[in-house]
Amino acid sequence: MDESHALFHSIRQIRKAKGFTLRDMAEKTGISSNYLSQIERGETNPSIGTIKRITNALGVPFMGLGNDNPGPDTTNQKVAIVRKDMRKVLVFPKSKLKQYLLTPDLQRKLEVLYGEVEPSDEYEEVWYSHEGEEFGFILEGCYEVTIEDEVYILEEGDCIYFQSHLPHKMRGIGDKTCKTIWVITPPSF
Repeated sequence: MDESHALFHSIRQIRKAKGFTLRDMAEKTGISSNYLSQIERGETNPSIGTIKRITNALGVPFMGLGNDNPGPDTTNQKVAIVRKDMRKVLVFPKSKLKQYLLTPDLQRKLEVLYGEVEPSDEYEEVWYSHEGEEFGFILEGCYEVTIEDEVYILEEGDCIYFQSHLPHKMRGIGDKTCKTIWVITPPSF
């Protein structure tokens, strides 16, 4: 099973295990039951925001979907190593974004993500807003971050910090893949 189908299959498995019908999920997410069914069957390409609304309604971490190898439980260890071949990865089908969880899990006080995003002429339709704080560092490429109505263009070596409750959205711009590191507290994915 490829990564996108594993992600969508995982949504269906979790929904059924929790005893939710598609109608229940539609009420919880504001997404039509028909569209939710298409997502579960892998027939459509939902936005990151849509998947986030679904995982919030299911009460599961965003980064845990479709991950058949969760790795060892390290929540009670003082030191945890995340080997590069054991990172949890979140790939969005037909999307220009790929995220890797660099921290061992989402049970800590912060999460660190390594992202790769291809340049895009358009944003996703969803603004993000959540509890906490974010810090971003641009390793390579050019990144556009919009917070409320203010647009910030970040280039290699630039950093940004903001309160996560402020509506925000982001995209890669320019002519090459943008590579980023994000630190978010508390974990939101």
